[in-house]
Amino acid sequence: MDRHGLLVVPLLLFTAATHSPADLHGQIRGTVKGTVTDAETGAPLGNTNVYLSSTTIGTNTGPDGRYVLTNIPRGVFHVVASRVGHMMASELIHVSQAETLRTDFRLRPGTLQGEEVQVLAHVDAEWRRSLADFRRAFFGEGENASECTLLNPEVLDFRVVTGTKILIASTDSVLRIENRALGYRLFARLGVFEWDVDDDQGRFVLYPRFEAFTSGDSSEPTRWRSTRTRSYSGSLKHFLASLVAGTLDQERFLVSSGTLTDLRAGASHPLSPDDFTLLPVPGQSLWQLTFTNWLRVDYRGEQARLKSYIGLSGKTAVLDAAGNLVDPLCIEIIGDWTKYRVADMLPID
Repeated sequence: MDRHGLLVVPLLLFTAATHSPADLHGQIRGTVKGTVTDAETGAPLGNTNVYLSSTTIGTNTGPDGRYVLTNIPRGVFHVVASRVGHMMASELIHVSQAETLRTDFRLRPGTLQGEEVQVLAHVDAEWRRSLADFRRAFFGEGENASECTLLNPEVLDFRVVTGTKILIASTDSVLRIENRALGYRLFARLGVFEWDVDDDQGRFVLYPRFEAFTSGDSSEPTRWRSTRTRSYSGSLKHFLASLVAGTLDQERFLVSSGTLTDLRAGASHPLSPDDFTLLPVPGQSLWQLTFTNWLRVDYRGEQARLKSYIGLSGKTAVLDAAGNLVDPLCIEIIGDWTKYRVADMLPID
């Protein structure tokens, strides 16, 4: 975690669509197929869930361990293989044309890693306090958080790093989440969760599969559409997509550049072409973003006023036209964007 008090989260927390999938990704649709086997025995693993993270696209392997995912829009995705009793595996794919890609998985039996930590028993009062801390950090502080429910908290193991207040959460099970504000169920594998409870900062990586609610109440779909649009508007994903499209002004983003200290003090300058580079990646529908200082991003939408700061944790960030990052942890976040976490997640398909 950073000395500036930042929250590092995967960009997938902010994936949303205000247009149709065809508008976001084009008409190109690809296919991914492969097999899932046991890494130790080589035996095929049937009934393994294989899905594209942060989408509604998924399937189960047959008895021969084979799977096929179809109708994949253009973009960058993590293909995830998840099975009870085995460690999750994922592969990054890039769909740029109507093609068939092959991704095979060899899953290892699941084991939890030992560290210098205090393991909390599920019946312990401290475990219940850690669960409350986890929920606050996990769902965030936005309006949608109060309508989110973790249905199976008992699968979580909590650990506290010795001598700190850093909470580590882990599980070899799928987290089942209901988001009544946005109208989705999430089935997610937790990759990393490290959170400083005292400073309310940290990082986590989630690989979710979405399933839309159906409702007999005719007003619910209308409410969900409105809430989904509101969750997207002004988000980090919205900002990055606008940066690629060159529509920051039209989308009501004001961006300034400088050191973090200067930006917080108001001593900065408007973003100019000298402050960043955004270049296409040869042969791919991706862009490479580089900037040396921090950026302050002010959003002045009709329903929200947001102020956030972003910096690069490495030398560069690679993203697609819809604002999805190839490596979500390459960007560091401070400010209002840190409030919006799992409770504001939307699928990208």
